[in-house]
Amino acid sequence: MSSTAAAGVAPECGGTKTSWPELVGLSVEEAKKVILKDKPDADIVVLPVGSPVTRDYRPNRVRIFVDTVAETPHATTAQSTDHLDIRRLRLPTDDDHELHGSGRGSTECGGTKTSWPELVGLSVEEAKKVILKDKPDADIVVLPVGSPVTRDYRPNRVRIFVDTVAETPHVG
Repeated sequence: MSSTAAAGVAPECGGTKTSWPELVGLSVEEAKKVILKDKPDADIVVLPVGSPVTRDYRPNRVRIFVDTVAETPHATTAQSTDHLDIRRLRLPTDDDHELHGSGRGSTECGGTKTSWPELVGLSVEEAKKVILKDKPDADIVVLPVGSPVTRDYRPNRVRIFVDTVAETPHVG
């Protein structure tokens, strides 16, 4: 195999780079910068690992699959839906821990855990296990950081926002 093919450059495509193995482990924003530098016309699509995708080939599409928890997962509470904004998810404060008597996330009055700050940096699968242990009826939704979300109230929904590149991005 030639050195250009090993580096993700397809000679049959005029030497244009087609994959970026060096991006695994970086944040989505860092990965996007590198891809756009190498391929300015790239249509970058960010998806959680395991998302269903079409099998059609698009020469400008680059999919980035992500899997590491980037923000504290929160269950939607009735009182929090008015101000829910994925860009400003509130981290638990010391007051939360004093009020709820827990050093590991916040809880509602009924004792059900509603946030998991200890999961930031873990894989999605590890985070799901912990959330389901604390909240067995959780409807867990995995989304890339920055994804638009609905503001409706669902008492069992927990959103996990992910942002670390888990697989080699490639054209297609």
